[in-house]
Amino acid sequence: MARFWKGLGQPAKRGADEGASSKSSSKAGALTPFPKDYAQMVSQCQKALQAGLDDGLGLMEIQFPPGGLETAPGDVEGNMESNLTVQHLRGICAQFERNKTAKTTRVFFPDPIEAKLARTGTNASPDGVRAPSNSETRAWFAPNNWPGPVDFLESPSFLSVSGLDKVLNKRVSTAKKAKETETAFVVAYPVSNVSELTCTRELYEGELGRGAGARPIVVCNGELERTRTNYYPPFWNAGEMAPLREFVKVFEQIYFIHNFKGSNPAVLFRCYPGPWQVMRRRRDDSLEVVWTGEEYPGVQKVALEILPKHP
Repeated sequence: MARFWKGLGQPAKRGADEGASSKSSSKAGALTPFPKDYAQMVSQCQKALQAGLDDGLGLMEIQFPPGGLETAPGDVEGNMESNLTVQHLRGICAQFERNKTAKTTRVFFPDPIEAKLARTGTNASPDGVRAPSNSETRAWFAPNNWPGPVDFLESPSFLSVSGLDKVLNKRVSTAKKAKETETAFVVAYPVSNVSELTCTRELYEGELGRGAGARPIVVCNGELERTRTNYYPPFWNAGEMAPLREFVKVFEQIYFIHNFKGSNPAVLFRCYPGPWQVMRRRRDDSLEVVWTGEEYPGVQKVALEILPKHP
């Protein structure tokens, strides 16, 4: 499995000053079109995932808006976003079935409740009244639908959320959940608290210890940009955030959609191994590629430097 762990521990290149309009970029080649619907998006994700596996990427990030391809984080209620992410993630994970590794790919959800919902779906409440239809979750990762193991990062408790489990030396690393026979790990939306991303980092550190035998980790809708930037104040939980900021820099964004809203909307898009694209959404609903680059520019750079140059 050494081919799956190329360049682990080396931060991905960030913030390149180079960039070009689509007319002058010599490296862009055939640009991947922005998906017209979620079926096409899932298909593109599958191809990007396989390309990343073939290239030996160790940490891969998939980020997309689950409530509509033109939406931004927060446009859809949180539980509904999670439910929709699970649905699309199941389609993306079909690539592991195609390459015959699904049975040895462990899928992690944030906590026991989320993992149970993914395996069993939403059940009627004790009084017989079902939850609203837009909050229901189908059993996308039920045993008869997903052949691999389904797990959770941690069971939240006062000790884990407060960090006292580390102080009292009672924390059990997520890496201990990984089995020797497993070939890949998928982590679904570790966004609710810092502890979930910390668990993901523990899994990564466990793989670092395996050297050439390390397995790839794919994070889906982890909103890692929050950690890469100053979304969280530097003084907030500084002991946890400093190593996490370094951790998220190692990820390769193999599929990425970030929408910029407003009177002149735009989108930052990438489908690995293709280049990054910045597109303007025009009034006739068309998308115009106004910038391409080989390295991740960062959402802030797109908003503050690239978009003002390409109205």
